Parts: sequence; structure tokens; C-alpha cells
Amino acid sequence: MLSKLKNLFFRSKNPLDMPIEKIRESKIKLDVKIKKLEEEMREIDRSITKLFERAREAESKSEELTIATKIKTLSQRKKQLQYSHALLNKQLRFIDNLLIIKENEEILKSTPLWNTLRSMSPQELERHLIEMKIDSENIIETLNIALGITEDMLSGASEEHDRDIEDILSTIQAVKAGELEAEDAKTLISRDEKKLTE
Repeated sequence: MLSKLKNLFFRSKNPLDMPIEKIRESKIKLDVKIKKLEEEMREIDRSITKLFERAREAESKSEELTIATKIKTLSQRKKQLQYSHALLNKQLRFIDNLLIIKENEEILKSTPLWNTLRSMSPQELERHLIEMKIDSENIIETLNIALGITEDMLSGASEEHDRDIEDILSTIQAVKAGELEAEDAKTLISRDEKKLTE
């Protein structure tokens, strides 16, 4: 993420040198990207609900398996979107904090705090601006853990695929038996995805 931030925002060496108009423009672009991701995730949720409703009418195991595979594909896409959404929100926290500093630049310049901010390296300043809104969590460590989870998921893809398909097929059976509504089935699948991304 740090390299992405540099590419997006750091034409100058210090983020504090960025023109305020450029920061506001970056904030608007990030807001638009985040809203598009959120709408795509909502659309995936709607599609999964419809698939569970279709599964209720499935007449063969083969048709159930086809539907379960489609649900799995959509669930994987949603996980990717959730990961991108989390990264964009971290970038937005950085931009929000930088914007607040720039909007109060004249006041800050009259205090020793300005010199402290100016003396930080771009990387150090970036880290602090992100941490301000995430209770001093180490963003680098958090991202490394997230990437590690992604690598594990990729290395064990076939095994996880089988387990996930089995879970989805069980959920389809519950929908067909009338034990579960399609909307609840979608929520159940989404809850499992959320645990994996947390």
C-alpha cells in the first residue's frame, strides 16, 4: 500500500508539499472508487441470494453443484473486493489527515509541531497520518499479515474450494428443505467471508 500511496500522491518528496487542491481531488477519486466497490459487493450479495433461490428449484445434484460453484466464484470475487476496499479506506484515512493538516497549515506553522512534521521522512509522516485514525496500529504489520493470509488461501485453493463447495451445498439443502430462506443463506455465506477477511 505504501508504494501505491507514493505513486498516487507523492510527486514531491514531502506529502506536506502537496497542493491542497490535489489532496481534495485525490479524496474525491478515492470516495468514488470506494462507493463503486461497495455497490459491486451489494450486487454480488443480490446475485448470491438469487442463486440460492434458484437452488431451491434444482432438480439434480449436478444442477446444485453448478449453482454452488457459481456462488463460490462470486464469494471469491467479493473477498477480493473486500481486500481492495480495506486498502482504499487506509489510503483515505491518510488523505483525510493530510487534508486536515493542510487546511490548518497557517495555524500549525506558528507552533513547534509544524517543524516536527516537516522533519519527518515521507514514510514516517505517512505512517503517522494513517495511524492517527486506527489507534496506533502498525499498518505495515497489518498488511503483511493480510498478504500472508492471501498467500495461504492461494496455496491451499483446491482444498479450500472443496470445503467451501461442501458448505454451500449443505446450505442449498437447507434452503430446499425450507429450513433456511435464500436471504439468510446469503447472509450466512457473507458472515463466513467476513471472518476470513478480518
